Amino acid sequence: MNGRVDGGLGRAAGVVVLALTVAACGGSGSDGKDSDRKGGASAQSPEQAAPARPVPVEKKQREITWSDREGRSHALRAAPSGLARGSAADFKNVRLEDGLKGKVPYYLTVSYTNESEKRLERPSPERDFAVAAADGQAGEVVSVFGSALSKNSGLPKACSRSAPESLEPGGRATVCRIVMMPENRPPAAVSYTGRDARGDASDPVIWKAGGGGKDELPSGVLPLKKPAESAVEDAEGRTVEVRATPRSIRKGSIADLGRFELDAGDKKKVPYYVTVAYRNDGSRKLLPQMNQKTELRAVSGQPARRMTLIDFGGDGVSQCPEAEPDGLVKPKSSVTECSVFLLPKTDSPAALVFTGEGDSAKTVTWQAPERGK
Repeated sequence: MNGRVDGGLGRAAGVVVLALTVAACGGSGSDGKDSDRKGGASAQSPEQAAPARPVPVEKKQREITWSDREGRSHALRAAPSGLARGSAADFKNVRLEDGLKGKVPYYLTVSYTNESEKRLERPSPERDFAVAAADGQAGEVVSVFGSALSKNSGLPKACSRSAPESLEPGGRATVCRIVMMPENRPPAAVSYTGRDARGDASDPVIWKAGGGGKDELPSGVLPLKKPAESAVEDAEGRTVEVRATPRSIRKGSIADLGRFELDAGDKKKVPYYVTVAYRNDGSRKLLPQMNQKTELRAVSGQPARRMTLIDFGGDGVSQCPEAEPDGLVKPKSSVTECSVFLLPKTDSPAALVFTGEGDSAKTVTWQAPERGK
């Protein structure tokens, strides 16, 4: 039994498909009401898996918009109805891709109600739900077509029901998503990011998850201003060691970018200014463009959009100045660089990630201040 990546099965990034044997992971029956009808889960596993452990998650129903395959939008009310941590034994008889080995399965169940006046055909809003860790790292969704999982595994009942073929106005369905997370990255948020008729992402709706303390850093995540060693490559591709020290992640106003041409979607978002100081600890000169190796992750699990602002002869963005000092960064010298990222109004920064390059490169993650303050 194999695992393979097939991005065409859902809109969530990193959708993973498991080629298994018998049952399906779906939702409620076609009448739009919760059903206990089984999808034929197999009991082939010789080892009884441990029961799934419930994970705290917000369950408040909220308004979302789901777009069908024809691009028509429908009003729904939805919320996580449960989140549980499974065990590696649940996938004992499944040959996973190398990138999934050692990860932990989490079972997310979502309930939604058709608030529109039309019947929904083959509704699938669960495909736009994501589970993210406290550092903004989104889990990988696993679609189970058939199952070698034991009936005694931690798989919720919703994962053994067939998905609704249609949903009448006022009808309610409960569906399942299986998400693989790293062992040291438990869920901190569940989010829904829909699409409009053009395929553009809507502002995410976010529910808190997990029981970690407010000031508790995830494993391997540094406080924002703590220096960290990594490396980049110079203009000739040679590895140069650097020390990166984030100075700040500041929330701005879209009016700050009024001098630039922004599309309609960007005008509805919020800019964040990320300032990082880099020290050249190597023996070769570097271009002041190390900020291109940074990524701002959001609470929703979506990466923030990096802005490339072209300003010929202008003053740039005063809140996010150009590299200081300007020019090549000599050995044992430092430079401070600033980047502009955009996030939806309903989202906020979770972590800043620097991905180095070269032989001694390291990927370093820092926790973002709450709400980008």
